[in-house]
Amino acid sequence: MAFHRCTIHDATGTLVCENVSLTLEEAERSGAVEWYGTVSVSHTTPLMPGSTYRIVLDNGRTGEFEVRRNTMAGGERGTERAVAICGTGKLV
Repeated sequence: MAFHRCTIHDATGTLVCENVSLTLEEAERSGAVEWYGTVSVSHTTPLMPGSTYRIVLDNGRTGEFEVRRNTMAGGERGTERAVAICGTGKLV
């Protein structure tokens, strides 16, 4: 499991959030590399389940992902969400 800081953009390229935490997993299944993870964001960040976004990691890698689900995660003053994401293509 790798930890990164990242920036997220919507389908139009508009910045959605920046400097957020990501826990990233990468796995090879049936010869294909899959990636998924959890992003910790403010409860006001507009990441909608079923929608596609582009992520840019602190190491420069980038890829598209779909939001699977949102859950409240506590954090400072109880205002953070844990957002489950799943890559929809390569993370390059």
